[in-house]
Amino acid sequence: MIVFGTRAAHIKSVHLANTECPHCKTKGSLTLSAFRKHFHIFWIPMFPIGRFGVTECNHCQRVVKSDAMFGEVKQEYIHLTEVAKGPIWQFAGLVLIAILIIKSYFSISQNNQDNLNRINSPSVGDIYEYKIDRGEYSTLKVANTSKDSVFVIPNNYVVDKITGIYKINKPENYAEYQYAISKTKLKEMFESGEIFEVSR
Repeated sequence: MIVFGTRAAHIKSVHLANTECPHCKTKGSLTLSAFRKHFHIFWIPMFPIGRFGVTECNHCQRVVKSDAMFGEVKQEYIHLTEVAKGPIWQFAGLVLIAILIIKSYFSISQNNQDNLNRINSPSVGDIYEYKIDRGEYSTLKVANTSKDSVFVIPNNYVVDKITGIYKINKPENYAEYQYAISKTKLKEMFESGEIFEVSR
C-alpha cells in the first residue's frame, strides 16, 4: 500500500505591531504565519505544492486563513510569502529520485561496457543471454575460443520472459554439442541487441 498525501511546513511568523485585529479591533495583537504545503510519499517530502497562511489574534484568539484575509492583513501576508523561503528539505524526494536516476544511468553504462569487454574478449564459461526471433529467450555457454571464433553450447530450453532466464541457466540444461560463431558475428549480435547480457 502506497501512503501519500500532503503536509505543511512552517516558514515564518511575524508580529503585526501596527495592525488591528479585524474582529476585536485590538492593535498589535496579530501574529501572521506562513506555511508551505508539500506532497509526500511514505512521509518523504517530494515537492512543494503551494503556500497558505493564518493570522491569530493574541487577544480574542480568532484565527483567519489566508483565503479569508483582506486589506492590510492581506498585503502583509503577500509580502511575507514573497520574502520568506520555504525549507529546502521539501525537495528531498526529488533529490532522492534524481540521485537514483543518475546512479542507475551510470550502473547501466558500466554494465554495457562490461558486456562489450566480455564480447571482445570471450572466456570459457561466459553465458550469453539472447533473444530468439519469435520473442523467446535463451542462453549460450562458451565452451572454447579460437583466434576468430567462439564455440558455444546452446541451452535446450527457452522462456517467454526475459526475467525467467535464470530458471533455465543450469548446467544440466545445456546440449551435448557445440557450434562456432565468428567473433565478428558475435559482436554484431551484441550491437543489434540480439545478445543483451553477458555473464562471467
